[in-house]
Amino acid sequence: MSLLARPALRWPALIGLWALAGAVLWILLVQVFLLALNPFCHLRRPGLSRVEVVSVDRNADSQITDFVTARRGEETRVLTLGKAEAAELREHDEVWILDAWYADNLRPTQFLLTPLRILLEYPILLLLPVAFGLWRVRKARQAADAEPPPPVRRTFTDDFHLRAQRFAKPEAGDSPGAKASPSDDPGPPPAGSGA
Repeated sequence: MSLLARPALRWPALIGLWALAGAVLWILLVQVFLLALNPFCHLRRPGLSRVEVVSVDRNADSQITDFVTARRGEETRVLTLGKAEAAELREHDEVWILDAWYADNLRPTQFLLTPLRILLEYPILLLLPVAFGLWRVRKARQAADAEPPPPVRRTFTDDFHLRAQRFAKPEAGDSPGAKASPSDDPGPPPAGSGA
């Protein structure tokens, strides 16, 4: 039987998977709500690119972002990265850049590519492992329900000792002939006798 088929593991797995799905949907709802309230926001096409850093310039108008001039092939573009990420970059570094799916004047438009950043920008990707986990739990339960029930365990008692007591020595008060058999019992006297 699979581990996920056991109720002790199946229920916590289901609760965890549904909680993760609820958290992802909540994050998406908050992102869409913030986008709807921001008049300067516009949608962008997300993307990945490997670029060579040309220069890192400070953005005097923002406390959150800095400008990074990068080159990809012959094309040069100005990226808006967070100050901490921009401070890590040096001239001639080659890095992978993740483009956000929306841009506004408040947050970075590009990020250094890391697994955590992918999950923060695109939390909907977490729904793929959630769906796979729910499918595995369902399959494990179906397999457990389809299996025949375990066989009934029969316990056989050892009667060797019971049979061996026939040959045991009699107890101290008993003699071999003292015990009368039921055929030796004379019973009540006949009714027609003179006694």
